[in-house]
Amino acid sequence: MPAEGGGHSVHPMKTSTVVAGYDGSETSRAALAYAAALADDGKLFVVCAMEHVASYLGEPYAQRALDQEDGRARELEAEIARLLPANTDYETEMIEGPAAEAILRVAKTRDADEIVVGSRGLGPLKSALGSVSHELLQSADRPVVVIPANAVVRT
Repeated sequence: MPAEGGGHSVHPMKTSTVVAGYDGSETSRAALAYAAALADDGKLFVVCAMEHVASYLGEPYAQRALDQEDGRARELEAEIARLLPANTDYETEMIEGPAAEAILRVAKTRDADEIVVGSRGLGPLKSALGSVSHELLQSADRPVVVIPANAVVRT
């Protein structure tokens, strides 16, 4: 029977390729752990959206901004490697641009079965559902799992 309003029903599937958004926030760490469990026998692609550095900043400001983003990328990669179980088959993708667009692009390119993100990241907009997760829920053509802040286990 078709689902109301869409014509297609959604059936749980064995997930083999998962894309997770990661920015270092508590909810993105929880999303990373959840995504790693989903992709247990498959592949995990971890997407980190990076700021665009405008060339009009000129020297030395543009180079400082690039160095800062490069340092942030290295920190995120090290953090991801530390957080994931040793046997996880994963790749980290550092993508310049808005987070939701980067995640959707990687999900499409990698033919992901599912997208996993935290409900709120480190961005400037603070609401019950972050702007990235909201945009993904509105735009994605595949299932999106949003890990809420109150599901995060604090130690």
